[in-house]
Amino acid sequence: MMRSLILSAAIVILFSACCQAAVAPIFVLHIDGQIDPAMAHYISHGIKTAEDAAAQAVLITINTPGGLMSSMEKIIEAFYASTIPIIVYVSPENARAASAGGYITMAANIAAMAPHSRIGSLSPVAIGPSGEEQKSSKTMQRKVLNDAVSEARGIASKRGRNADWAEKGVREAANINAEEAVKLNVVDLIANNDRDLMRKIDGRIVKMSTESSVTLHTAKAPFVDKPMGAWNTFLHYLSDPMVALILLLMATYGIIFELSNPGAILPGVVGGISVILLLYSFSVLPVNVAGFAFIALAIALFIADVYAPSHGVLSVGGVISLFFGLMMLFSSPRGPMISLWILALVALLTGGFFVFIVALGLRALRRPYIAGREGVVGHIGQARTDIDPAGSIFVDGALWSAVSESGAINKGEEVLVTQMDGLKLTVKKREQG
Repeated sequence: MMRSLILSAAIVILFSACCQAAVAPIFVLHIDGQIDPAMAHYISHGIKTAEDAAAQAVLITINTPGGLMSSMEKIIEAFYASTIPIIVYVSPENARAASAGGYITMAANIAAMAPHSRIGSLSPVAIGPSGEEQKSSKTMQRKVLNDAVSEARGIASKRGRNADWAEKGVREAANINAEEAVKLNVVDLIANNDRDLMRKIDGRIVKMSTESSVTLHTAKAPFVDKPMGAWNTFLHYLSDPMVALILLLMATYGIIFELSNPGAILPGVVGGISVILLLYSFSVLPVNVAGFAFIALAIALFIADVYAPSHGVLSVGGVISLFFGLMMLFSSPRGPMISLWILALVALLTGGFFVFIVALGLRALRRPYIAGREGVVGHIGQARTDIDPAGSIFVDGALWSAVSESGAINKGEEVLVTQMDGLKLTVKKREQG
């Protein structure tokens, strides 16, 4: 009898272990920050990887202010084409799925939110060349708005959600919290964390786009976290306004320093690479052309103050112009992308850079070149080799061939140039005292 009980218990334990091992994993992806081409590629590729790995679903945590509509549409296309359920979870607490993030959340098979998180502000914003909200004709505005309404209602209807609120989110930029979103059937449920979400959706039947249905077994399903790869992370960071500001400063400092100190090479290389990376950043971020004009004026004022000293008046004007340029360059319809205090500090530091650093290089270029006998005769140098009687010395930033008129001179000793014959110097050991 005891043997039978032990055997039965062993079978039950083995069966349970086999069943648990058979539970397909949940692949976890993350949308954090700006929605851009790098993010769209990461999500699309992540869904395909999950399908190939026979995952039972993809969980996407999201916290975003929005981003490019084109990138959003690519992500939604990947959702619709997926052969496994897509679960979007607005988290952590106080996270938001704004603008493009709201469309993505509603497009999921299952949409969930953490307590106190928010969703909404679905209104499209057309960004013109100046970086501000583009003011087009009323007819064009109506077309853009109606297209966005149609897309929002279509997404909500496809997933059985509140299409009327989706339209309100576009037309009125409505924004609601998690509790209201569940009540209005904008999302499906509220969950405290990822594991709590998996318990709450366990056993749910999800209807796929292929008209087939999938029953979720998520309560004890293992997570397989798939963070963004190094290359996509690099591209994604380039869309960060603060990174773009740093690249702008590196490009400006590098190129101007190279122009004022020809032959330095490294500043020019760094500046050139920064310019190319900056082109990618500004292809994603809304930028203001007037901001570039102010920055160009600021650089011109700094350089003018070096060549034609105005007791600092031009440099003060340059700092003010640079501040306005940065403020316009990093503004958006939602407000400043970078704190105004940071921009003011950058403007002051850049003004100091030009006044105290670049000025030295530019003034050095304007100094007359002294060559010939009067250039080095009488100057103090240092022996770079033993001079007995011939060797090399370093004087006034250049290496010269030299002969000694006072006997052997050891390497490292100071010498006095007494005569110049062509490109050869005559030296003697410098008397100390």
